Amino acid sequence: MANGDLTLTVSRLRMDNPTQIAKTLAEQWKADDMVTGAEAAGPYINFRINRTVLTRSVLQAVHATGPKYGWTNEGAGKRVIVEFSSPNIAKPFHVGHLRSTIIGNFIYKLHKAHGWDAISMNYLGDWGTQYGLLALGFERFGTEEELVADPIKHLFDVYVKVSAAAKEEAEHIEAMDADAAAAAGPTIQDQARAYFKSMEDGDESALALWQRFRTLSIERYKQIYARLGVHFDVYSGESQVGEGMSRAIQMLTDTGLLIEHEGAKLVDLTEHKLGKALVQKSDGTTLYLTRDIGAAIERYEKYNFDKIIYVVSSQQDHHLKQLFKTVELLGLPYADRFEHVNYGLVNGMSTRRGTVVLLEDVLHESKEKMHDVMRANEAKYRGVADPDHIADVLGMSAIVIQDMTARRIKNYTFDWGRILNFEGDTGPYLQYAHARLCSLERKAHVKVNPDADVSLLTEEVTCDIINQISLYPDILAASIKSLEPCTVVQYILKLSHSISSAWETIKVCGEADDVAEARLLMYWSARTVIGNALTLLGLEPVEAM
Repeated sequence: MANGDLTLTVSRLRMDNPTQIAKTLAEQWKADDMVTGAEAAGPYINFRINRTVLTRSVLQAVHATGPKYGWTNEGAGKRVIVEFSSPNIAKPFHVGHLRSTIIGNFIYKLHKAHGWDAISMNYLGDWGTQYGLLALGFERFGTEEELVADPIKHLFDVYVKVSAAAKEEAEHIEAMDADAAAAAGPTIQDQARAYFKSMEDGDESALALWQRFRTLSIERYKQIYARLGVHFDVYSGESQVGEGMSRAIQMLTDTGLLIEHEGAKLVDLTEHKLGKALVQKSDGTTLYLTRDIGAAIERYEKYNFDKIIYVVSSQQDHHLKQLFKTVELLGLPYADRFEHVNYGLVNGMSTRRGTVVLLEDVLHESKEKMHDVMRANEAKYRGVADPDHIADVLGMSAIVIQDMTARRIKNYTFDWGRILNFEGDTGPYLQYAHARLCSLERKAHVKVNPDADVSLLTEEVTCDIINQISLYPDILAASIKSLEPCTVVQYILKLSHSISSAWETIKVCGEADDVAEARLLMYWSARTVIGNALTLLGLEPVEAM
C-alpha cells in the first residue's frame, strides 16, 4: 500500500499535539521481522509489514490450533451460567423460543471459547396455576396414548380445550344473576387454583401427574434441541426452586422491602421507576418474580457463578429490571453479576399450515424447501451422500443466519424467498462457501503443508484473504464484549465474498506444486475459520452438498 500496511491515528489517543507525537514515535520505532518500518504523516503513523512473515505467522497459527484458532484463556477460573430457551411445558415449542435458543447457544459457546467454565441452563416454565388447569383438562380431554406419542402437542391441545371451556363457563356465569352464580359452585378456574395450591402444599397425587407431564415434555424437547445442535448442562425450572422462595420472602420482609396490599405481598419499586412488583398472591401462591429471586439465591450458592446471563426477549425487559433491582436492594453481594441479553421479535414467520407457528413445522418446511432446491440439480444431488441430512442442515442454516445477520435487538421479517438463496448473505451461501473449499482440498494434487512457501502469495486478493483470516481472534474478542452474533456472521460473509472473488484467478489445480501448496494452505485456513465460526453459531459445517 502507498501509505503503509497499517495506520495508527494518533489523534484518537487524545494526546496534545498529535502531529509531533506521531513524528517522535515514528523516529523512535525499532523495526523487527514483522514490522519493518514506520513513517509519520501528519497525525498518523504508517507502518510497513513484512507480508511473508505475517502470512506465515497467521497460516501456521491456524494450522497449529485448528478448531481453537482465536480462542483465549481470559475467562480461566471464572464461571458463567447462560440461561436460555426456557419454554413452557405443555405449550408447543414455538418460533418465539428459537431466538433465545440460538442466541443463548452462541453466547454459551463463545464463553467456552474464551476459557470460561460455562454452564448452559434451561429454566423451564413448569410451575404455576396453569398446571392446575392442565391437570383438570387432562382428566376431561387427555388420553394416555396421545400423551406418550407426542406429549407437547397433546398437552397443548388439552390446554387449549380446557381454556376454551373455562372461558365459556366464565361467560355463562357472568350472564347469571348473583344468586345463581353463587349457587353454581367452584368454576374451572377456581378448581385450577385449588389444584395448584395442592401442588405447592406437596400433594403426592397432584405432583405425580405434573412430574409425568414434565418428564415426557423434557424428553421431547431434547429431540428438538438435538436437531438444533443445542446441549443443556442443566434442565432447571421454576418448580426446582426450593426453600429459596421462602428465604426470598423472609429476606424481603427483614429488609423492609415487602408491603401488603389486600392480602397480597408486593415490593414497591416506584422510586426506581419500576412500579410495584407482586411476589405473592393473597391465596399464598407464588409468582415468577418470587421464584426468580429464589432461583438466583440457590444458583449462587450451588454454582458460585461470576456472571449469570439471562437470554430473554425485550418483552421481558421490565421483569428482568425488577428482578435485578430487587436483588440489589436485598444487598446480595453478587447483585452486580446479573446480565440480561435481550432481542427483538420475528415478524412474518408462518407456514403453509396456518398462523400458529410451531418451531418443528418451520424446521420441517425449511428442510423441504432446501430439498426442492437441491433436487433441481439432479447430477449434483445424486452425488450427495446423505441428502436428507444435508437439506436439514441447510434449512437450519438458512433460518439461523437470517436471524443473526443484524443486531439481535432489531425486529426482523422472516422471508422464505431470501433466506433459501444460495447467493447473497444467507446461510446456504455460507455453507456452499465451506463445502466448495472442502471440495478443493479433495481435488487438489497437493496436500495441506504448513511449511509451504507463502512468499508466493503476493496477489492483492490473497493479501486481503490473509488479512481477514488474521482478524478472527479480534472478532472473537469483540463478540465476547458485545454478545452480538452478527459480528461473527458479518465477518464470515465478508471472508466468503473475498474467497469467491479469488476463486477464478487464484487456482490450485493445474498450478506448480509450490504455488499450489501455498494457495491450498490459504484456502484450507479460510475454510477452517469459516467452519469454526459456523460451529460457534451453532451450525454444522457442510463438507459436500
